[in-house]
Amino acid sequence: MSIVIPCYDRIALLERTLAACLRQQAPDGVVWEIIVADNHPDQLAAPMVARLAGGAVPVRHVIAGERNIAAARNAGVAAARGRLVAFVDDDEAPEPGWLAAHYTCHQRTGADATFGPKYPVFEGGHAPSWDPAGAFYTTDFRLPPDTRIHPLRWWPPQPRGLGTGNSMLRRDTCLAGDHPFDEVRGASGGEDTLLLLRLALEGRSLVWCPDARVLEFNEAGRLNPDYMARRVRRSGRHSLQGRMSISRHPLLAAVQAGVVGLGQAVVYGILWRLTGRMKYRMQMNKGIGKIGLSGLDFIPEGR
Repeated sequence: MSIVIPCYDRIALLERTLAACLRQQAPDGVVWEIIVADNHPDQLAAPMVARLAGGAVPVRHVIAGERNIAAARNAGVAAARGRLVAFVDDDEAPEPGWLAAHYTCHQRTGADATFGPKYPVFEGGHAPSWDPAGAFYTTDFRLPPDTRIHPLRWWPPQPRGLGTGNSMLRRDTCLAGDHPFDEVRGASGGEDTLLLLRLALEGRSLVWCPDARVLEFNEAGRLNPDYMARRVRRSGRHSLQGRMSISRHPLLAAVQAGVVGLGQAVVYGILWRLTGRMKYRMQMNKGIGKIGLSGLDFIPEGR
């Protein structure tokens, strides 16, 4: 098995991620490694990885060009030696048992890819006042273990927001070719959305693994509602682009998504104005993104 960690300049958070990964334990007889795919032109992660090299678990540093998350993921996959490739972001810390949970879920279900929940940790020790439960910072589909996920189905409703930030993919069925992640989308994200939609279209088995938990650290710059509104709006745009890319009729897919998005924007926009509840503002922005009214640039995490 291989763990791939794409990184840019969050070195303090990366240290936390690596420490949590190194505390993992694999089932007996299973060999594993950690790959740090460094996307910064100055290779900021190299000294840290050099300090960790030579331990019981191999930790390797690979150069992944300049800022492009898809290129970092692709460089990590290219360097990885495992048949199963786990992805964790550099602001996430896997909980104990994370790696084993993904692996045993694969063995138990024969899945092509497994996905686990993300729970937030906040700078300052508490969630922002506009989202006291941290709902918009949490990814938990609350499905039974081993449930198969069908992201292309509209009915019955399926979990939305599937990504590779906490996942384990089978190399031969999910990561074929030199560039499984679309690097054209790498500057703005959405490359994992597109890959997972394509896998779903190919009939790959995508399975929920609730015991593979990670904690995601949210710095102060992420905690204001304007930041989250832009992030949710861009996510809606990613969904639109992904569905257009895999459709044999892209224009029809755009119209369908646009109709859903317009309804969502209008209904939730009215509810937001009437109640002032932030959950309605975020759902409105999701709809706006599906219409295509969203930028795709990197969202600064201003403090």
